[in-house]
Amino acid sequence: MLHLKKSGLTKYEITRDGRPLTVVEGRSGGQFQLDGTGYRIRRRFRTYQLLAADGSVLASTHRPGTRTWSVERGRSELRFRRTGRRDHAQVDESGNTIGTVSAGTADLSGVEPELQVFVLAALAMRARRRRVVVVAGS
Repeated sequence: MLHLKKSGLTKYEITRDGRPLTVVEGRSGGQFQLDGTGYRIRRRFRTYQLLAADGSVLASTHRPGTRTWSVERGRSELRFRRTGRRDHAQVDESGNTIGTVSAGTADLSGVEPELQVFVLAALAMRARRRRVVVVAGS
């Protein structure tokens, strides 16, 4: 299980089972290292993309944080359904829950570590962005 802890204005520390895994740095996008490989997260309109070091798109979100949303990677797709204000269930094609993501944790067994970090960080960045817009619009 992954845990995300915000430290500073634009830094997210991610641990796996209590051990440091990576740090994502960036405001509405960012970068992180995982097992010696560099990745970038880029926000494009309402979508987040996971990029390889060479800039190629590895995965992208579609409608992150809404009632139903997905992460596409090549020909595979992770599907999510919002179950609470900040809670999301990963669902299979039949709608059965097979994983969870909430405000700061991800339990997505069988999903590649870089995708788990990407999902967790993208939701945290989206939530931060929504709070900034609400505060600025007040």
